[in-house]
Parts: sequence; C-alpha cells; structure tokens
Amino acid sequence: MKSIEGTTAYWLIAFMTVLFMVPHSMAPWGNGNYPTDICVYMRCAEWIQDGLVMYRDMFDHKGPLVYLIYWLFSLPGPEGVWLLDMIILFLSLLIIYQMARLFMVNSDALMVTTLIALFMQLPFTDEGGPEWIAMPGCIYGCYVLAKRLNDNDFCSLRDIILFSAAVAVCLLTKPNTSAGLIPIALYILWHLVRNFEWRTLARYSAGVIVGLMIIFTPVLCWLIHEGNIQEFIEAYWYFNTNSYGPMTTQKKIMGIVYITLVCLPAYWLFAMYLKSARTRRKEVLFVTFLFLFSLILNAYLKNGYPHYVFPCMAVFAFLLVLSWQTVKANKILRLTTISLFLLVGIIVWGVRAYLRLMPFDTSTDKQTALFINSNTDEDDYVMVCDIDDRSRWSSTNPSYSFTYRLWLLLDAKPASPYFYLPPSMTPAMRTRSWQLITARMPRFVVCTEDHKQDFMKLGYTLQQDIQNDFYILQRP
Repeated sequence: MKSIEGTTAYWLIAFMTVLFMVPHSMAPWGNGNYPTDICVYMRCAEWIQDGLVMYRDMFDHKGPLVYLIYWLFSLPGPEGVWLLDMIILFLSLLIIYQMARLFMVNSDALMVTTLIALFMQLPFTDEGGPEWIAMPGCIYGCYVLAKRLNDNDFCSLRDIILFSAAVAVCLLTKPNTSAGLIPIALYILWHLVRNFEWRTLARYSAGVIVGLMIIFTPVLCWLIHEGNIQEFIEAYWYFNTNSYGPMTTQKKIMGIVYITLVCLPAYWLFAMYLKSARTRRKEVLFVTFLFLFSLILNAYLKNGYPHYVFPCMAVFAFLLVLSWQTVKANKILRLTTISLFLLVGIIVWGVRAYLRLMPFDTSTDKQTALFINSNTDEDDYVMVCDIDDRSRWSSTNPSYSFTYRLWLLLDAKPASPYFYLPPSMTPAMRTRSWQLITARMPRFVVCTEDHKQDFMKLGYTLQQDIQNDFYILQRP
C-alpha cells in the first residue's frame, strides 16, 4: 500500500510539473518571448558550440556550471531548456514531498507540495540561471536538516555526499546561492565535533570530498582544457562581489519592498511554526537564521530580482512543512491558507500564460538581425550596445530585452566579450573591450544615441535608423 501511495504521488508531482511549465517561452508552443538571462545563456551555449571560449571570447558573470548545463540542454534547441526547467522543478518538488513525508501522512505531504508549487510560480519568470539550478540542492540541504529534527538521527553518508555536491553546484553557479546551505553545514560540523569519533569523521570527510569532486572535476577539466581559468577567476570574483550595473537608491528600495512582499507568506508561516514549537526554541531560532541569511545574501544584497528568491524556497518549504499541523488543526486557517495559495497560483499562471503564449511583435529585432546576417560572413564581428528598452510595455506587446534577443538572432561573432559595455566594468576591462572593438572593427554596430558618436569617430557611417531611435552603423 505504501508503494502504491508513493507511485501515485510521483505521478501527481510529474503532472504538477508539466502543468507549471505549460506557459513557458521555450515550450514547443511558446511564443519565443525569452527573458534576458535565457538569451544570454543560450547565446553563450551556441558560441561554445562554435568553438569560442567562455570568459575570454564572451562574458557573463555566472559560474561555469550554468553554461555547461545550458550548452548540453540547448543543443536540440529551445525545447531542451524547457526540458531542463521541468527536470529542476520535478526534483525540487520531489524532495519537498520526501521532506514532508518525514512529518506527516501521504495526503498532507502532497497538499504541502502542491501549495509550494503554486507559490513557486510567483517569482518564476523563465529566467533559469544559477538560483534556479541551485534550488534542488538547497531544498535537499533542508531535507537533511529535517531528518535530523524529525528523529534526532544523524545524516547518512549518502546525505553527506549529496549535500556536498549541492554545495559545489552553488559555488559553481553563483556563490551567494549557497547561503542557505552554509548554516546547515555548520550545524552538521558542530554535531561531528560534539560527538567526536575518528571513524565517523573520516568517513564523512571522505563523503564531503567525493561530493565536491563529483561536480568540480568535470567543470575544472573543462576550464583547464579551454585554458581560461585565470579569466574565469578574475571575472567571476569581481562581478559577484560588485554590482553588475548601476543601482540607484530608489531601485534598491523597490527591490527590497518587492522581495519582502513575495516572502510575506514565509514570515507568516514562521509565526505559525513559532506558535507550535514552544518546546523547540533552538530549532526555531536556527530556522529563522537560515531563512534570513538566505534572503539577505540572495535578494536584499543584490538587485531585488524575483528569481533571487529561489534558494530561499528551500527554507520556505521547510517552514510550511513544520507549521502544517498548526495550520491544519484550525479549519479557518487551513481554508484561508489553501485558498490564498490557490488564488496566487491561478493568477500568476494566467499572467505567465499571457506573457509566454500570446503572440507579440518582435518584428524590429527580426528585421535588424535579418539585415545584418544577410550582409555579414561567419568571420565578421558585430557589436550591439545596451539598448534600454526592457520596460517598454503595451497590452499587445509585452516587454522583453531587445539587446539580448537580437544577440540570440545574430550569426556573427561578438566584437566585445562583454556583450555590451556594462558600467561596472573595471578600467582594465573597459580598456580591453575598446581595444578589441577597435582592432576587430565590427562590420555592423547597433546602438542608441549614447554610443553613436563614439563609433562615428572610428569612421562608422549611419546605415539604417530603426524605430525607437536604434541605429545600425556600418564600418567604412
């Protein structure tokens, strides 16, 4: 009977995953309204396939594991990325279900998993990226912690290996995504020291090494083969310890407010947990610290983008699991919770369906790409400067990034490895970028008025004036 229940649960989780991913821009029926980050990852994956070297010939501030994964999954086309997102979501929900089963019966565990799946739609924007890739590992870390809190049993060697692999995934995608795992690692270390025993310590130390090497070995081999370790360290360290773009006080405040609103249900769930855990104050304080530490390093210290919340979803699920018995015991509270999550899920799913499935006008970037591709060869270089049109919106034309969408459509090589000229580049990076642009003299440059004069000083002439004040410049 237990086996049948488990099999049914897996099928229901798989159904939730597919339903969640129906409104996806890279699904076979999607409208191609790809978010900015997806365009970057897919473009880098195509350039890697063409023989360009990551961090040397093209640059983005994410870790190498992001590009290796997208390189593998984008080979069959955009649908491969859609499949990748389904795998990540399925693993995340499956681990949440297993974590819930430690504390409750099968039906309640499925209810908790469903509620988390509904809430996950709120920050999901098809962005993918390091936070999304790291999420299953972060949830597994909370699962290991839940096992400890449930029966006071120490984690197994398999748990240690998988936990270490999760830490490695975080470190090689974006360091701050490991924020939620660091306290758990310290918690495990504290118990190892407290109950010191040589054989256990040696066995678990070996497990840590094995888990780290499972992830680090193929990535390091790739970097060594490409000969770009120095470029990776310099770019990865700098852009993950500094802002990637200008950050005004107003924008920072709005980001903090937005992330706080998204996480309000988590604070409420914590209050429910606090109410039911009067005899477990240490666990209460630890879970509080775990959530706030993840939130501060992933969201509040960054730009406030919604997908930064994904590593925090691990602790959010943990809080819902721990507080469910309190919520369930009160009929009004239970109905309110389920209704709220269901309402949020349905509304956000509908908005996502509109953004990702409804037709929208991309004629400008397609015509621009067609013109440039028709007049360039494979060995030619092009340059696309940053065109700030991401906030353009109308009911018939949802906003999207013209700059990165155009990069995804172009066939030529990038004149600058930085895609455009981010304001937070170091002077050395900016100098190198302009040296490469000047040396390569890209055949076409797409820019706004801000960079138009800079390239005209190099002898470029106006070839075409696109609507919305975008210009195509051609070299002499």
